[in-house]
Amino acid sequence: MIAALVLAGFGALAIRVVVAGRAELAAGDEAMARGKPGEAIQSFEASARWYLPLAPHVDDAYDRLRSLAKSEDPRLAIAAWRAIRGAARASRTLWTPHADDLAAADAAIAKLAAADPEAAPIEAGADAGPAAREAWHQARLSRAGRPSVGATALAVLGIVLWVGGAVLLARRGIAPSGALARRPALAAGVAIVVGLVCWVAGLYNA
Repeated sequence: MIAALVLAGFGALAIRVVVAGRAELAAGDEAMARGKPGEAIQSFEASARWYLPLAPHVDDAYDRLRSLAKSEDPRLAIAAWRAIRGAARASRTLWTPHADDLAAADAAIAKLAAADPEAAPIEAGADAGPAAREAWHQARLSRAGRPSVGATALAVLGIVLWVGGAVLLARRGIAPSGALARRPALAAGVAIVVGLVCWVAGLYNA
């Protein structure tokens, strides 16, 4: 019964993601038909953010954004690349599903931004040439804006150990008489302590 409820919950969530993603994709196509590429980029990015593995609307949204990124209008092109970058970063968990798109977006944004001498502050060397400005932008775009994968995994492991130890203590660590069952209680205690340490370490290094 529990497994059925969990599967039903995941199924409902998946349906919600697909329906919302397809709706945003359709809204973007409608905006393009009305000659509103700016609105279309926003809708395509929203569609890509409704990420679900193997969901067709995600790849379709990225395809449309990449097509808009080829525009000869630099403002439209950089807006499309920024949408690709935003969607790719928003869908990251312990891995990045569209890592290639994210890398391409960072490189393209840096190149487009470097074409404007006023797009970087004085310390970037605005008069040092496009190559120096591009390197400056690339360095800042490549900075991780989220906790590292290792720190996140460590924190998650800590929570699992902590909760698992508490469940073990509640179910097997206490005998019917109310006394502590030595071995289960000891194992539960170790799991709780190790879990807390991992959790704090993960948060500290995030």
